[in-house]
Amino acid sequence: MGGTIIVSLGDSKSGLKTVASNPLLGDIFALSSAGLYAVYITLIRKKLNDDDGKNGEVSMAQFLGFLGLFNVLLFLPVAVILNFTKTEPFYMLTWKQLGLIIGKGLLDNVLSDYLWAKAVLLTSTTVATAGLTIQVPLAAIVDTITGHSPPFMDYLGAIAVMIGFAGINIPADTFSKSTEATAVELKIEDVSMRDEEHAFPRTQDSASVP
Repeated sequence: MGGTIIVSLGDSKSGLKTVASNPLLGDIFALSSAGLYAVYITLIRKKLNDDDGKNGEVSMAQFLGFLGLFNVLLFLPVAVILNFTKTEPFYMLTWKQLGLIIGKGLLDNVLSDYLWAKAVLLTSTTVATAGLTIQVPLAAIVDTITGHSPPFMDYLGAIAVMIGFAGINIPADTFSKSTEATAVELKIEDVSMRDEEHAFPRTQDSASVP
């Protein structure tokens, strides 16, 4: 949260004037989107098993495949209607544009969604969602390499995001385990010292006997 706020403040001071025509409606849409995303990711974690279909359950690939199929069946008629009403008409694509669309769909939508969904199952919803914020430091690195260095505040926000992601991946019982291990080691040392103390007088007594 802190990293995102810092990046937002840095963008607001970068000189880019963005006119918000309806900020209240935009906030409502953003909150609604976040709520739907939370429901979606929670249902994936709860209802989808991580067995890749070995036990007869739906695998992750099948889930994403059916998701794409339902999107086509439900929204293709909407796109056709928008085309005939001239609201969003279709245009002929060049081979280059078609290749870019296919590449973007495979890498950005299919592969990234598959890896993200697997991360939800292998870790937790919180860790997987926090992992998406790594886009902030990666974007800052790419902008720097391409010669479009972001403001200094963006770098601070990127560092805060990385620290937060690293911190959320530290198990909660890490420090308690180390404390317990130290206590066990001290007990073992104490027991060994007592055994040595008991054994030492016996050795002296046996040596004094003629």
